[in-house]
Amino acid sequence: MEPADKKSKKDEPKSDEEDKDEEEEETLETSPAVLDKHKAAAKIAQEVLEHVKKLCVPGADIASICSEGDKKIEESAAKVYTSKKSKVTEKGIAFPTCISVNEICGHFSPLKDESKTLADDDLVKIDLGCHIDGFIAQVAETIVVGASKDKKVKGKKADVILATRKAFDAAIRLIKEGNINNQVTKMIAKISEVYKTCLLYTSPSPRD
Repeated sequence: MEPADKKSKKDEPKSDEEDKDEEEEETLETSPAVLDKHKAAAKIAQEVLEHVKKLCVPGADIASICSEGDKKIEESAAKVYTSKKSKVTEKGIAFPTCISVNEICGHFSPLKDESKTLADDDLVKIDLGCHIDGFIAQVAETIVVGASKDKKVKGKKADVILATRKAFDAAIRLIKEGNINNQVTKMIAKISEVYKTCLLYTSPSPRD
């Protein structure tokens, strides 16, 4: 008989790592609901993106636009998966609304006292993300403030937007089984050279 003060291994508390191992990770293979959550998040993100684009007008305050975008994500996410049967515990902002203007590469979501106002002809990069139960959808788009069918984008701004779009399309076609990262980056570099633009190899903070 074992001593009374000696606990068997099964009586010992499990570590966090052991608990995690026992939890079944949700994937597209194990749970078809995962795709539905991604699609729901994507729908919200795309709708909020369209809303934010309309707010990007001359004189608009960037911090206010970002706050409005975040608020819209939270409000829209609150309306889906409301049934207790869904077992969705968290939903909302996966990536804050960012409005990065001209030379700012990305991730600019300023506090009120650090904000700037948009001006006509500004090159604006919008990005934001939504999640449902941790399953994320992120969207982004580059626009020029004040541009329209009657006032088309020209010059270097048009070149960099078109180069980015062509590079994106090429990358999508090349990202497939059997290919390697280097093939994608080489193609992006070739497209950048054609349009006489410069590649950004990192995405630094606006403060860097």
